[in-house]
Amino acid sequence: MRADSRPAGAYGVVERADASTDTARLAERIRLAGYAVLPSGLPAAQVADLGARLEQIMARQVEEFGGPERLAAIGDTLTARCPLAYDDAFVGLAAHAGVLALCRALIGDYIILMQQNGVINPPDGRHTQVAYHRDLPYQHFVSSRPLAISALFCIDPFRPETGATTVIPGSHRMELFPSEQVAAELETAVTADAGWFIVFDSMLFHRAGDNRSDRPRRAVNHVFTTPIIAQQISLPDALQGRYADDPALARLFGYEAAPARSVLSWRERRFARRR
Repeated sequence: MRADSRPAGAYGVVERADASTDTARLAERIRLAGYAVLPSGLPAAQVADLGARLEQIMARQVEEFGGPERLAAIGDTLTARCPLAYDDAFVGLAAHAGVLALCRALIGDYIILMQQNGVINPPDGRHTQVAYHRDLPYQHFVSSRPLAISALFCIDPFRPETGATTVIPGSHRMELFPSEQVAAELETAVTADAGWFIVFDSMLFHRAGDNRSDRPRRAVNHVFTTPIIAQQISLPDALQGRYADDPALARLFGYEAAPARSVLSWRERRFARRR
């Protein structure tokens, strides 16, 4: 938007995108730039409670794996995997209506949660994700439509000094990682308040920023995709059948997308879904 707040004109344009709703506007921005921010509407007390619960889950996972040294050996010390399997408070975060509406606008009606991970960025720069990556790592192809959408929930404010996520706008449309010089010229720290989502194309190159504050910067990342991509951790197994009777959550958590155990079970499942 220009300084005088009037929309920019165009010359020789006969077709134009129509962003008549907030969801459509954010979806258009993600298609073009690769990312957008979305307020969750959650009260501050609930956001703070999620932060405390995340730290409890992280401590529990350190203990269940045999201590911080074993987690450090695989570079996983500061990631709380699949928190919704440990605490139902994170189920609502994964099923946030605004995020799901945006994912459906970009991917389609049938989406599943591929992963949910808590991320803790300490004030000493030790986090492994300070290196650029895609949330679908090791992939160097692009598609005309998003393969997956990431939704990073900010428990703490994301600012340049707290280690805000840094993105390379438009890189979700490029197969190769940009040259060092161009990456430095384009990289952008995404600012967001506590309780907001940073929603981005999962093929967008991004990294955690350097946390120069005196406190950890915490977040919960979600990756939503179509059933053609396997979940990082099998949510039906991790949840041990919970939410299987809720049609919306059963689909979101991949109960319908799990590989069939036999030809007969595949046909029975398809028969049950017939319209």
